[in-house]
Parts: sequence; C-alpha cells; structure tokens
Amino acid sequence: MPADLSEPIERFRARYADWASRPMRSSPHLSIKGGAGLSVDPACLDLLRKITAGTPPFTAQLGDLAVFPGEGRVLHLQVDSPGWTRLHRTLVDTISQRTGAQMHPLEIAGWIPHVTVLRLTPEALEQREQIDAAARQTGLPLNTSFTVKSLRMERLDTVADRWTPIHTFALTAPP
Repeated sequence: MPADLSEPIERFRARYADWASRPMRSSPHLSIKGGAGLSVDPACLDLLRKITAGTPPFTAQLGDLAVFPGEGRVLHLQVDSPGWTRLHRTLVDTISQRTGAQMHPLEIAGWIPHVTVLRLTPEALEQREQIDAAARQTGLPLNTSFTVKSLRMERLDTVADRWTPIHTFALTAPP
C-alpha cells in the first residue's frame, strides 16, 4: 500500500492499541494469498515472476470498516478490486497445480480482499460506534483507491515476531 494510505492506519493502530487483542505483526497491506505452496526456492520465485510479469497493475478500491462474519474480531477496510480477484485466482490455481500444495479452504472459495486495521479485543467489539468515529477522526483511508503495482512476499521473523519483506515482484503487463 502507498505510504500516504498506510500511515493513517499505523497512527490509528498506535493511538488505539488498547482495542487490539495483540500488536500487529505487519505493515498495512492488501493480502492476496496465504503461504501454501510458496517458498524461496528458485522455481517458485521464477513462477511468481512469470505470473506478475503477465499481470498489469490494477486498482484497489478501499471501502468502509467492517469485521468478518462469524469470528468478527478482525477490524478491516473492505476492498473491491476485479484485478485483485484475477491475480488471486491465478496465484492459487497455478501454485496449487505446479506444487501440489494443499490450499487453505478460504483461498479456494472465500478469501475476502481486505486491509487489516486491528484484531479487536472482545471488549472493543462492544464499542463499534466509538471505533468507527475514531477511524473517521484519525483519517483512515476510507472510500479511496490506489494502484497496486507490485506483489510482495513476506516471511515471519520469529525473533522480531513481525512479517518482513523478502521479495518484491513488479506487475509489468500492459493494461
């Protein structure tokens, strides 16, 4: 995500850390795929380069705040993006076919594009109106869009307990 959209999310996270069930382990980002079938093996990296070279940059439209149905503890910005959907399907289908990796059921049929803001405490769930008001006051990037120009692979640094980038792949196909 562009810095001008990530920074307000980081400020919100810092200001309202008491609403979080745990500190966030990653910078604000638009998730597209879980780790199944991914590795730093040269063959996997080459496959990702081919997929991203065949993918044009696309627009992601951020929407309102929401929580996932059922679990309801992940406060996130909704995202609408046909380009995201196409790339997600390509990644899941191609990596599954090439590696034989078992994909998470949500990756196959229900991965919802989103940008996580906070993982809420049970107490914070009862304060949704206050949270929504704070989000607007803090300047969270609601109802705005940005262009996705790259795909970033990250790895969990177990010492720092934080996700860190290890590879970036540019989306280079013409629109």
